[in-house]
Amino acid sequence: MRMLGVALLLGSSPLAANAAADNGNTTLNRLEVKSSGKNIVTGFNPSTTSYEVTDETLPASVTLSAAPASAGATVSFTVNGMSLGNHSVATLVAGDNAISCKVTNGTASSIYTVNVSSGTVDTGRTVHFKGGWSSTPYAYAYSSSTPATEFFGAWPGTQMTADGNGWYTIELPEEADKTSMVIFNTGMSGSDRYPADQQPGIRLDFEGNHGWYLLSDKKWYASNPEGPQKPAITVTPASGKVKGTSVITISIANEATSISGSFNGRALQLANGNNTITVSDYLSDGAEGTLTVTASNAQGSTDFTTTFYRDDTVVVSGLTGDWRELSIYQVMVGSFIHSDRGASGYSQMWGPEGHRKNGNLKGVTESLDYIKDLGMNAIWLTPVFDSSNGGNGDERLKATGYFANDYFKIDPHFGTEADFRELVDEAHARGMYIILDGVFGHHSNCTGASPNGNYVDNRTAANVRGSDAGNIAFPGSLAYFKEVVRYWMENFEVDGWRLDQCYQVYQGGHNYWHDLRLEVEAVANERKNRGEQWGTLGYMVGEDWTSAGGITVTQQDGLKSVMDFDGKDNLVNLSAGVGSIGWFLSSDAASRGYRDAGVNPTIFLSNHDTSRVGDFVDINSSPEGLMTRHAAVAAYSGPACTYYGDEIGDKSGNGNADNKARTSGRISNFNANEQRVHDYVAKVFKARAENPALWRGTVQRQQIGNEVEVITKTDAETGNKVICIFPQQNTSVSIGGTGEDILNGGTVSGTVSVKAWVPVFIRMN
Repeated sequence: MRMLGVALLLGSSPLAANAAADNGNTTLNRLEVKSSGKNIVTGFNPSTTSYEVTDETLPASVTLSAAPASAGATVSFTVNGMSLGNHSVATLVAGDNAISCKVTNGTASSIYTVNVSSGTVDTGRTVHFKGGWSSTPYAYAYSSSTPATEFFGAWPGTQMTADGNGWYTIELPEEADKTSMVIFNTGMSGSDRYPADQQPGIRLDFEGNHGWYLLSDKKWYASNPEGPQKPAITVTPASGKVKGTSVITISIANEATSISGSFNGRALQLANGNNTITVSDYLSDGAEGTLTVTASNAQGSTDFTTTFYRDDTVVVSGLTGDWRELSIYQVMVGSFIHSDRGASGYSQMWGPEGHRKNGNLKGVTESLDYIKDLGMNAIWLTPVFDSSNGGNGDERLKATGYFANDYFKIDPHFGTEADFRELVDEAHARGMYIILDGVFGHHSNCTGASPNGNYVDNRTAANVRGSDAGNIAFPGSLAYFKEVVRYWMENFEVDGWRLDQCYQVYQGGHNYWHDLRLEVEAVANERKNRGEQWGTLGYMVGEDWTSAGGITVTQQDGLKSVMDFDGKDNLVNLSAGVGSIGWFLSSDAASRGYRDAGVNPTIFLSNHDTSRVGDFVDINSSPEGLMTRHAAVAAYSGPACTYYGDEIGDKSGNGNADNKARTSGRISNFNANEQRVHDYVAKVFKARAENPALWRGTVQRQQIGNEVEVITKTDAETGNKVICIFPQQNTSVSIGGTGEDILNGGTVSGTVSVKAWVPVFIRMN
């Protein structure tokens, strides 16, 4: 049974056209609970406040929206006890669901209730299967209950009956409901089977009395997909908030002979194939409109209805979409910040004793202004997918997020889909990307189907490293994880992915990151072509602890960025003093040992699996040493990442080497040295954001003895030129012209005085 999942798509209801602003009026003009584009609240009447609805497609995702009669009224929803705003998405469970819609106007309020149940289970159903196998298939069907009931007897089940043209049929017993499973195979001595060994069966959740399963498509059809079909209608995007520049694509398949449609009351001219309309031609900013399409042929008629809301709010982010400009702030969700407005969090997590374990998404949202003020333009969240029902380990392991049991849900300990939607929207409103942690090489008890019916192949899988074998096998899992990246990018506008233990996905001599990267890029490009600003970056960075020369996942046109562990060690240790910085900033990826110069490593000083930079450079005795290292990161031509707490020189707690850096997040109440380093970090990263020479410029290196490195960075596109001075002693440095001290303010000319271990950035005139 799928649990409730929600994704807040829009804010409060837009004003209904010609609505009267009569205070106290709490009636509705419209109430919609849409499943597959159809409103299941049929026969709505404003004076009727209670509805009993049957939906045989449960579990299913539905969209919720209501239009109050009064312009002054507001609308909120509650679904199975969870609070949502107007224009939201919820996933209803199989069984009974309680939906209430509260309308508030001044001090008056009223509630409309909709009770949705699964209804009667279809019986007498027939399964049709075509696998293209050389021998007659068997069907092994069983219940999802424990213990399971075998409907066709013990394995391999019952042989199916030939139905012509490669199709085979079998009739299900009445007790085989939509929650039951089937595995197709070729008998005890056969070699063909789907799903693969150790995977659960295909859920028998097809509509009507006949289900056609075409193995090449891996999905159910309501009628023979190789025969004449009634028209199919696909609308992209499917609903929700759009900009005036957005393009809506209406695709009509299966040769309709009659097509009609309208958008916001205006007729549409539609034909078979792809049709595109621009939102601004039909909706004004802030307006809501309903799109309806009907297509018919000799096989039947198909209707589609959905609602769009135009919002032209444009964030002037200043972002270019170039990965090199990324200044990422990494958050360990479970230990960062707890908000009393959010979920309870976990009570235990692998990490140092005495530190926070109950962090939540609301805590991150409430910290966004702090993160933005540090000069950061992106946030990497450690995994937020549901790990609460994982079968591996105790709560301490689940709380890390690195062993998911459902990749299509937010972990309820961290929050709801609405909480995540709010976090993404608020980050984007501040011009900041959201990067999710993708764990695609191992999981915990992830046996359920994706929304499109794909599964994880959970066999143990050897990888290119020959160690740390995961329990996700490719290519059997490829379709599932393609769907994962598309789901979060399309539905939540996620901008990028950090990929845990990425070497686990390079299997059998094939780098499946190539396939997954192409899918991420495809989604990003589709969104760009629709005029979307977010969910278009497509950043992907892999984690592999090996040295630069040993990293393999960039091969076969795989990943384009990896975490720079070698670079981290170089900058943290500074074995050659500031000379280590000069060498690092002036060397491309190839000269630092990576496959070639096209690899774009992401630099960092610490993360959740390493010791903290503050363990090596003490905030109290050497704040300048920390400032120097952060300045080197900010001056790097490539993606940069700062682990929460490093901006104040936080130290690791007790615990083992793998988790001692997961300390409680702090965003206030700093001591003098912490505040000094914090403020300096904010200055260098704001300088990075304002000067493309710092994040993509070419480098000219000048060494003054062994004590000073002068790094001149020049951006060919804009002419922006910044001189970065890294001193080990108090001295004066000639800059050969006039410029602006962008960290300390003021104009400098000729010679610049610098203090030991306090780098200076000069933007040249």
